[in-house]
Amino acid sequence: MSTSGKNFEFKRDLASRIQKNRRALWDWQSSITRDYPPPFYSSVDLRDSGYKIVPVDSNLYPAGFNNICPDDLRTAPAVVRSQIAAMASRLERDLPERILVLPESHTSNAYYLENLHYLIQLIREAGFETELGWYGPVPEGFTTPLRLKSATDKELVATPIEVGNDGILRAGSFTPDWILLNNDFSGGYPKPLDDVKQPIVPSHLLGWHSRKKSEHFIHYNELAGQFASIVGIDPWSIQIETHEVTPVDFNEEIGADRVAQLVESMLARLEKEFEKRGIARKPAVFVKNNAGTYGMGVMVVHSADEIRNMNRRTKNKMSVGKNRMHISSVVVQEGVPTATLVQKLAAEPVIYLVGAELIGGFLRTNTERGIEDNLNSQGMVFKKLCMSDLKRPEQIDESFGGDLDVSDEEEPVLELVYGTIARLSALATGKELARHLGSG
Repeated sequence: MSTSGKNFEFKRDLASRIQKNRRALWDWQSSITRDYPPPFYSSVDLRDSGYKIVPVDSNLYPAGFNNICPDDLRTAPAVVRSQIAAMASRLERDLPERILVLPESHTSNAYYLENLHYLIQLIREAGFETELGWYGPVPEGFTTPLRLKSATDKELVATPIEVGNDGILRAGSFTPDWILLNNDFSGGYPKPLDDVKQPIVPSHLLGWHSRKKSEHFIHYNELAGQFASIVGIDPWSIQIETHEVTPVDFNEEIGADRVAQLVESMLARLEKEFEKRGIARKPAVFVKNNAGTYGMGVMVVHSADEIRNMNRRTKNKMSVGKNRMHISSVVVQEGVPTATLVQKLAAEPVIYLVGAELIGGFLRTNTERGIEDNLNSQGMVFKKLCMSDLKRPEQIDESFGGDLDVSDEEEPVLELVYGTIARLSALATGKELARHLGSG
């Protein structure tokens, strides 16, 4: 992983300020988590341009646990158990003994199944009896329980769920105390889950059927501003301008003018900011599906004319998200290029958290995309990113070189900085949960 020495100085300064203000930051974070507990788990896609470090996406039902470094997976169970204990205390319930993982109904995505293997292993190693459930029709050619094979031929056994008249969800003979959701139910959640008496974490009410990226970034930018005030930095360096446009239908020309106007005004503001700050590059803006994942419904533009003159193929691309769900709302978001390179490929760190604690991450690279593009798309490749790598980043890629002068004694700069920004995103998600669920 490489970046310039000047870019690293920005991170080193931020890390130093975090260290110096630890007590104030701890008190501030504690007051937020008390009122707005973060989700059970989440993953955060970060962009580090050298002059700005921000989240660009936050996933409440993360996949990709198979891409986490083995060293981090060994230390994660203790964090998981602590988080479950804290949640049980808040819910005024006993610590669960049995947990059912309820996943996406994939049988052909072998890498997603690989993710499930490592997620289940993580929960089991935290001390909980854990099984895999299944929601939806049994695919053709399968019998129950379903026997599934992951990308590396690991076998998983998934048992269809049912909700009894007593409100208890069961998977065959397995009756869980808690249900851990790993399905965002983009197309809407199954209504029987409303009647389930066991805790469902994260809640099924928070999938992309109701959640909006625009709301997440409102909360994130607010928290980033408060954080910046505590450590004494320019909030611009950790905030990301984001605006919602609803309703939108590019095929029907609904909302397109509003999107173009926002793109035009945002590009003008960014151009002035870049000139003022001596940033020698042309600004870009992302237009994204406001409710979705898998990198679908995303485009990067450098001119409002790209919206006004959108061809049919692009309109179709920007009209359909995951599970072919119609896109009716978008965000216009400041484009933040990545200065992170791995073997000369554009890369971005993805950080995994349980509650507000880091447990690991990976680097997403893409053989077909550049530093401004959406890397969560065809051509992406994953590289494990151990927390120990963030302590000694020159180990990730020799091209990082000697610019960094990171010693064993000093605080790990990248772990501190990337972890802090990802944690701010998790705290913002906690605020989302409170609004949707009506409580902290």
